Amino acid sequence: MMKLTKGKIIICTIVFVLFFIFLMLSAIVKYWVNKNSEEVIGRKIEISELHFNYAKVSARVKGFKLYELDGNSNFVSFEELYVNINPWKLLSGEYAVSEIYLDGLNVSVIKKLEEFNFDDLIKEDSLHAIDSTNTKEDKELVKFEIRNIKIKNGHVNYLDFEKDNNIDLKDINIELPLIAWNNDKSEMGVNFSMGKTGDVHINADVDHSSQRYVINLGVKSLDVTPFVAYLKDYMLVSKLEGDLDTQIVIDGSMNDFMDVCIKGNTTLNDFSVSDADGNPFIAAKSTKVSLDSLHIGSAYYKIGSVDIDSMVMYASLYPEVSSFEKIFQPMLVSDSISENNLIKEDAASVLFYQIDTISLSRGVVRFADHTLNRKFVYDLNDIQMDIGTVNPESLKIPVVYSLNLNGGGRSSGLASFSLKDVYKFNLRGKIERLDLMSFSPYTEFYIARPITQGELNYTCNIDLTAIALDNLNKIKISEFEFGNKTSDPNTIKAPVRLALYLLKDKDDLIKFDLPVSGNPKDPEFRIGKIIWKTFMNFLVKTAGKPFGLLGNLVGANPESIEKIPFHFLQDSLDIAQKNTLETIAGILKKKSDLKFLFSQETNIGEEKILLAVRECADRFFQSAAMEEMIIPNLQLMEWANNSPEFRTYIFNQDRSNAEQSIQDNCVAVIGEQEISILFEKLYDKRNNMVSDYLINSLLVGVNSFEMKKADLRNLSEEQRSPNFRIEVSLQ
Repeated sequence: MMKLTKGKIIICTIVFVLFFIFLMLSAIVKYWVNKNSEEVIGRKIEISELHFNYAKVSARVKGFKLYELDGNSNFVSFEELYVNINPWKLLSGEYAVSEIYLDGLNVSVIKKLEEFNFDDLIKEDSLHAIDSTNTKEDKELVKFEIRNIKIKNGHVNYLDFEKDNNIDLKDINIELPLIAWNNDKSEMGVNFSMGKTGDVHINADVDHSSQRYVINLGVKSLDVTPFVAYLKDYMLVSKLEGDLDTQIVIDGSMNDFMDVCIKGNTTLNDFSVSDADGNPFIAAKSTKVSLDSLHIGSAYYKIGSVDIDSMVMYASLYPEVSSFEKIFQPMLVSDSISENNLIKEDAASVLFYQIDTISLSRGVVRFADHTLNRKFVYDLNDIQMDIGTVNPESLKIPVVYSLNLNGGGRSSGLASFSLKDVYKFNLRGKIERLDLMSFSPYTEFYIARPITQGELNYTCNIDLTAIALDNLNKIKISEFEFGNKTSDPNTIKAPVRLALYLLKDKDDLIKFDLPVSGNPKDPEFRIGKIIWKTFMNFLVKTAGKPFGLLGNLVGANPESIEKIPFHFLQDSLDIAQKNTLETIAGILKKKSDLKFLFSQETNIGEEKILLAVRECADRFFQSAAMEEMIIPNLQLMEWANNSPEFRTYIFNQDRSNAEQSIQDNCVAVIGEQEISILFEKLYDKRNNMVSDYLINSLLVGVNSFEMKKADLRNLSEEQRSPNFRIEVSLQ
């Protein structure tokens, strides 16, 4: 039996104590950190598990939580952190880590005013950093090597109280194979989710020998809604929507942060912006931008192409301000920089920018003018525009455009302009078959008369230089008519009827040229003033046509063919209407080169109410299993108001309200969408019954007439009665 000496006992005791200490070290450290963290860093830390592996020289931490200053909510937490150290590299003076694995990282960043929720953790470090700057040059180069850095399932939440904005980054995954003091290249891969649908992928290559880096950034379906808070610094907006797709390459220098070149493509899908009141301002199905080369340091910005699809812009004019001025108000406020400073800055900087092509397809502009006696609404549809190379040195930037005007009429043309010489501008444009009736709100405002019919064809040539303007306007208006005088105050006094009578030729056309010329640099030169004065002379020299002009044109009594009146809800021709159509057929036999246009007009609001009452009456008869009564259209409202059974039926329906009229309840029961469908069916049926009678009964050729859709939104008061307005033109 081996006898233990005193020395052996001491050695065994020391070994046992050390073994026990190493065995219990993780528990001791965990206990100490959980107990004393607030005294050391001012915040509470909790660790669920801490394990040291002395064979692998590694540490594993599970269930880590670093709390906010209040000690209740988490600032930083993670599920697991594993660090494996390579101690043998210390023999050569190099710090080496074989692996860093971090799972379930959760960081909550909060900003209030100019302070962050981590400022207390970095203040002391910042002071040390300042104090150590003087000795930095004296320190030896630190040798390090870190391999296999992996971050899985990370989550960062950023909350900005000042902007009332929250940005959520989820499923963050980072892979970094190697970071070392002497390796020539480093690679890194990062991907994370942002918002509900956004995915971000980042791959970075760092070349230490050339001190350059290349970053490949990919973004897919990133919701831009959270960024509205920062857009509000420049625009008065309430909502921003859209999904961003981006694939760009960033090539930069590690020594000069301004030496950055950006290339790639970016697409913004289903984009929309609403103003501060929640009204839509601009939207687009997709906007694609090809970044050819953007170099920050040299102020060189070259964009290959900009393609915008299905853009919709809402433009409104108010007595005090336009919608553009309203939404861009923060940008229009003048800053404190003096004009002299601006001139010096522009002279010192050399900025180059270029866009190879700008293309807009299927664009729409919805315009509303609230400055008149009644609202004017107008749509520009199917806008197609192509702009050539745009740069500050180009003397001729070409533009090709075409668009539809409010559903009827079309405009197209060629233009060119220059950013180097703002006076250099050319335009060759035309407008074809523009329906002038839509502009009644303007004529009512200025001359107290609506436009009841008329079609405009317009050709414009503009040649502008720094010293001369040559503008030729060729105008042709056919079938132009003003209605009766309205109650609007006359802003302009002009003999409108006499003007029309004198200017119309035998073909009922108004033709005139309106040339404008002058010197743009002349202080008294105002192109608008010149055009307006010419137009006023045109009105003063002429007068409106007398009643009966249409009769003089076709050699028949005009009063019988100017309109075909009908009553609300009518869906078949009566004898008087057939007689009018027969008169028109007789005129066409004598004047085969004429073409009649029929525009159905009605009070759309009243007719929709009657349609709702008629539909409710039909449902009432069906629900009561009664034999359907034939109630004349003109007596429908009287019957509806006086029938107790019908009123009881209506007030028992869903969406009815006993405090409202029978008409309002019928509208509520049927619903606006269904009423609109019923109205469209009735509208089309009336057009078809006129067309069928002319073709099948009167043998009128299909080229001798046209059923023209009226702009019911902009009808004047005198036109809001059920009738077919008839126009005559040459084929």
